[in-house]
Amino acid sequence: MTTIPFPRADGMSAMVQVQATTPADVRPEPPPQKEQPAAPRQPASAVPSIKGLRISPPGFKATLVDISGSGLLAEWGVALKIGQAVTVDFEGTFSPQSLAAHVVRSAVASMTSGGVRYYVGLAFTAPIAFEDKPPLPPETSAGDDAVQAAVADPLQEDDIENCW
Repeated sequence: MTTIPFPRADGMSAMVQVQATTPADVRPEPPPQKEQPAAPRQPASAVPSIKGLRISPPGFKATLVDISGSGLLAEWGVALKIGQAVTVDFEGTFSPQSLAAHVVRSAVASMTSGGVRYYVGLAFTAPIAFEDKPPLPPETSAGDDAVQAAVADPLQEDDIENCW
């Protein structure tokens, strides 16, 4: 223990005992954990076999935003606690029909006079494989490319951002 002077609010000083630490006393930081690379996400429109989903508890319908082999992002009207265990039931021909997951993200998506909508990110307890393939981009011909290059894309008013 070391005694040092400590100034008080009334202008006087008090002697205070403190425990001094040396670098050897300091605990080393744990090694950084490797981040898992994000699984490729597919928008809901790229997975037509999912017609809807229900998250339980509490058992309400939700709107699929995007999905990957490791989890999904949904929008709905209920806030969930991070870490909460849930079950996702898929409507449609998607397989598996039901998955266990836990909440990893919960944030306000929008606020309207009708209420608050939340984005909820769910991590599946086991990875899944997709049978649905994302739609291929439409093919264009060389003539289409020339026409597109010849048409100037004028600057739109929405494209201007005032950073002042």
